[in-house]
Parts: sequence; structure tokens; C-alpha cells
Amino acid sequence: MAKLSARNRTALVEVTREYTVESLQHAHDRFQASYKADYVPGSDPSLTVWERCTRRLMSDGKILEKRDVRFRPSPNCTWEDPQGRRHCYGWKVHGKLKGGLTAADFARVYAADTKSGKPSPWTVTTGAVKAPIVISQKRIMAAVESGEQIGFCTECGSEQMGVEPDANGYKCEACGHMAVTGAENLLLEIA
Repeated sequence: MAKLSARNRTALVEVTREYTVESLQHAHDRFQASYKADYVPGSDPSLTVWERCTRRLMSDGKILEKRDVRFRPSPNCTWEDPQGRRHCYGWKVHGKLKGGLTAADFARVYAADTKSGKPSPWTVTTGAVKAPIVISQKRIMAAVESGEQIGFCTECGSEQMGVEPDANGYKCEACGHMAVTGAENLLLEIA
């Protein structure tokens, strides 16, 4: 699995594409029909009901890809999420940017209309993509169990005292963003 921050690299451009249940079913039907001559489209439901593909051009020229999916829920499974179990396949190296091309060229290719003239299915985010802030569940639980009024900034990850348990959108003393949330509130969001 590729590490995003390896060798101090950053993401220059990010592109995402989401697939709907209809497009996933159509792709599944095409695949089944390729090796089953008597296959009836729609007779076998696709395994996933939602999928998102994310590609990032890194500062070292490598293109990383991550796939997130939501599997079709099992009708007779009571413990599973009724909307279907989510899964992330993690970051993998997808390719490398050809020599002489820039991040702007990469973004332009993904933003261009398809050959049939339809708009691009990809959403492009240019500029350095900030790494997400991760506040561990262990850290949140320690704050809740302490009994003190502790909150966390979801922008920079800093801890702040004097924050009500149900607070959301308070100003951070460290970075100035309106992103401080109470520890109990964060714990509810994880569940």
C-alpha cells in the first residue's frame, strides 16, 4: 500500500469519480454477458451499490488511486448496516505522470469532456490537497472519561479546554477556524 506522505511528498491534484447503482449494474451485466451467452441483464444484482474512485497526483509524479465501495446489504443479516457495509481498498500506485507534463495538464485531461461530448464524470480539485486530520478514538475517550470539558479542532487537531460536550463550530484558539467540537459530540459522530 502506498503511503501518502512518504518522502515529504504532497498531493498536487485530486480527481474523484462516483458510480451509481445503475452504472455499477450495467458494468456487471456487461461482464456477465461476456462469458455467459444466455445471461439476462439484471438477473444477477451487482455486488456493490456505490463506488468512488479517487486519484491523486503527488509531487513526485506518481499517481495514487483509492477505491471506496458500499456493498449490497444482505437481506437476512441483522447485524449488518441496512444500507450495506462500506469498505476502502486503500491507496495504491496507479501510474506515473509522463515526462514533460505538469499538474495543470493532469487536471485538464480529467476535466475534459468525453469523446462522445458528455461532460467529464471526474471532479477535479487543484492545488495542494491537505492531509486529513485524524483524532484517535482513544484520545476522544480519554477526554470524555476525564470529566473535564474538552473539545477538539477538526481542522488542526488541537485540544481545547472549556468546551461543552455538545459544542460544534466553536473558534479554535490554535488555528482560528470555527471547527472545535465537544469530545462527546465527536464520539457520537464516530458511532
